[in-house]
Amino acid sequence: MSQGRYISVDGISTHYLEAGDGNRGVRPTIVLLHSAEFGGAAEITWEQNIDVLAQRYHVLAPDHLGFGRTEKIFDFGNQFERRIRHIRRFIETMDVGAVHVMGSSMSGGLTLTVAARAKPHWPLRSVVCCSGGGDSPDNEARKVLNSYDGTKEHMRRIVDTMFVDKSWAANVAYIDRRWELANLPGAWEATAAARFKAPFRVASGARVERDNIAYANIAVPTLVFAGRFDPLRAPGYTDGFVPHIPKAELHVFETAGHMGNIECASEFNTRVMAFLTKVDGA
Repeated sequence: MSQGRYISVDGISTHYLEAGDGNRGVRPTIVLLHSAEFGGAAEITWEQNIDVLAQRYHVLAPDHLGFGRTEKIFDFGNQFERRIRHIRRFIETMDVGAVHVMGSSMSGGLTLTVAARAKPHWPLRSVVCCSGGGDSPDNEARKVLNSYDGTKEHMRRIVDTMFVDKSWAANVAYIDRRWELANLPGAWEATAAARFKAPFRVASGARVERDNIAYANIAVPTLVFAGRFDPLRAPGYTDGFVPHIPKAELHVFETAGHMGNIECASEFNTRVMAFLTKVDGA
């Protein structure tokens, strides 16, 4: 079973889940990076996957800056690079060497961006991107996620938007858990800050890079997951970038929305383990 722990990363109290400690040094480490909706956290995004992965791997799942139980910090100068640096220093502090990185939604795009750089800032063995990359249309579904008002009803709407299976939004205990994380002191402010856009500010270099990821430069094996009914992405959005990644594979969840690794957890776990076996050998 995964254990919640804290570590100081350059003076920042960083919460993370750890599982498969017995595999540390025997098998490579997997770093799981969660999605960035209000209430997003390692314990929400990866609860259906971490213990399965830990049967064969050492697994770490940190909460990003400002999310979950990590300190509520936001860098208004360049939060994108700050997140990348925080994860790099987390990996270095944990002293685990090269890692497989799996990112959901925002973290999927973040991971692809890092992997595409001439000198990736993380020591990557492989990349798994779930519901990330490509274009992110500013549609009604995204407005539901971005306008969270702190109520349980709005949290239910967020879950209803991201999932195809309506039982998730009807699960009162599940909504309560997400709501509690979203309403921790400073959590709303840190998450909402990413949505602030000064009307006079030109697009930053980070924004330009995220919108123009050099996918052809990604040298490590890459597995991309997409939900057939993801309302936060345009239909067929993976066609615009997956073919450009030299060592990429695509898996589409036929019955999932934006959270395929949760809605189709067994399918995700099986496919990921097969991918990792191919990358690392039997």
